[in-house]
Amino acid sequence: MLSKKQSNQLQVTPELNLKKETFVQINQQSLAELLTFIDFADTQLTIGLVAVNFAEDRNTLIEILKNHPQCDDIQFEILNFADPNLRFLRDEIVRDLKEIDLEPNKKLVLIAIGLEKSIGLSGEYPPVLQDLNFVRDAFSDSVPHPVLIFLPDHALMRLEKYAPDFWAWRKGVFYFQTVQSTQELAIEKTIQSERILGSLDLPERQERIDLLERLLMEESTDIRRTTILKELGIAYRSIGEAKKAEDFLLQALKLTEEDENLVGIKASVLHELGCIYDDLGKVDEAIALYKESLEITERIGDVQSKAATLHQLAGIYANKGEVDEAIALYKESLEITERIGDVQSKAATLHCLGILYADKGEMEQAIALYNQSLEIFERIGDVQSKAATLHCLGILYADKGEMEQAIALYNQSLEITERIGDVQGKAATLHCLGRMYAEKGEVDEAIALFNQSLEINERIGNVKTKAATLHQLAAIYADKGDVDEAIALYNQSLEIKERIGNVQGKAATLHQMAGIYANKGEVDEAIALYNQSLEITERIGDVQTKATTLNNLGYIYANKGDVGEAIALFNQSLEIKERIGDVQGKAMTLWWLGHLAEQQGEYTKAISYLQPALEILQRLKSPDAESVSASLDRIIRNS
Repeated sequence: MLSKKQSNQLQVTPELNLKKETFVQINQQSLAELLTFIDFADTQLTIGLVAVNFAEDRNTLIEILKNHPQCDDIQFEILNFADPNLRFLRDEIVRDLKEIDLEPNKKLVLIAIGLEKSIGLSGEYPPVLQDLNFVRDAFSDSVPHPVLIFLPDHALMRLEKYAPDFWAWRKGVFYFQTVQSTQELAIEKTIQSERILGSLDLPERQERIDLLERLLMEESTDIRRTTILKELGIAYRSIGEAKKAEDFLLQALKLTEEDENLVGIKASVLHELGCIYDDLGKVDEAIALYKESLEITERIGDVQSKAATLHQLAGIYANKGEVDEAIALYKESLEITERIGDVQSKAATLHCLGILYADKGEMEQAIALYNQSLEIFERIGDVQSKAATLHCLGILYADKGEMEQAIALYNQSLEITERIGDVQGKAATLHCLGRMYAEKGEVDEAIALFNQSLEINERIGNVKTKAATLHQLAAIYADKGDVDEAIALYNQSLEIKERIGNVQGKAATLHQMAGIYANKGEVDEAIALYNQSLEITERIGDVQTKATTLNNLGYIYANKGDVGEAIALFNQSLEIKERIGDVQGKAMTLWWLGHLAEQQGEYTKAISYLQPALEILQRLKSPDAESVSASLDRIIRNS
């Protein structure tokens, strides 16, 4: 054992680099106390809590401990508990202990990291802390070793609050300051990063969230805190965590309302909240927030932000079916981007206008807009965006039924992605070409293209796109009647989506699998899968997919003869579609409700459903209008 005098001699060994030296210099006292704790900890359960806010500094401290001459007789073992769903910590430690090979003549000290993931930032009584408090006494016998639990400040405070009995067992709490370069690097990777969120994969997005949460603990100024809260809201929205995103944005909004100097940030926060409510289907609230943001940007002269908000408002009106209003807003946004010379944003808006005109059936106008966008990308030398626009033009020609032209455009896009080494873009275009050949009925060619895309995605480790391609392959095999192969491919896609946390994609695959089981006549399995999909869409606030799943469940119950349950499901779907402005979806649900009312002999009610459905479908020039009209005529004659 080392003496107290020895343990307080903090020598910087030659192996320590400048960062480690800095960490030691600003944490002399804390490190001395921690070394003393490790020195005197008995070979039985002894709990030490180590407060370090950033993983980089935590790893630096662990390396210092492992290499420190005063710890030569210590065997440190790191146990990582970063599972956000962790509940039973003691069981996990006991399990890990069985895998550790003890070194002779050394004291084992366990280092537990990652527990902050299951402790969380908000909410009462995290399950892991409830259990930790409950099984405190069982630790003595099952974990007979000193344990250092590394946690950031917020997790430490939640441990004290929600596991008070376990907290009382601590033998020491050691607080370490953050190295300035660590904090600066975190800011560079988040707030000051040039990489947009949309370009990051799930692990990188989660890393950004983790860094922002840790920065929040360190920051005291309202301006920086507001910015961090806003960025957390944006980041959580990007992974489908709408509720957490809303919570952080509302905290940011509260700070901006308390300080007039933050009015510019307030406009941005209102904009992002508008995006959240738009995602949740709260269209009126979203419009109100966008308009409030717009009023601020106009007042302070922030024309670039004004253009962005007009762009978002246009998207809402487009989804509501108010195409003329959407076009007017896009054009207003376009006028600003042209005036300030933001050619890249101009190209993006031209692209969105192209989509609207395509949806209106004005294909020539859509093509003209895409070509304007294409001309800009060619002029500024943005070949990657040029490839993407060619790709979109391919979709447009496919929608027109001009398959050969669409394939030619996809091949032009493919040539660029191959030339510039954009293997991810190449995989995406191969994927779309596969869908094209599938629609042409050339199934073997489609499968070959999907497999090429799959090979690239497997090679580059793009598991998200791999999952999407497996999903498409499954759909092909389902259409071929090869149900077992389709289910196997869907399950592979599902496994990846579960592993990478793509909950929205998981819901889509469960939805498709449910359809297969419904077609097989395995109704109970289909209902179970639809309900799993429904649970996810409700949790992440994806009301549009929720409405579709409710509809499909309604079809199943209607076919089972359970008319009451079917009507209830269709009405839930109808309420969502009305709220989010999905007029075509509303018409189709009204059609089914009219059909069920007719079955029950309630002709007046059936007419009340079918008449508005017919009006919508006629307005949209839908081919389904003829079938609804025939149903309505039949009911009127019979009534």
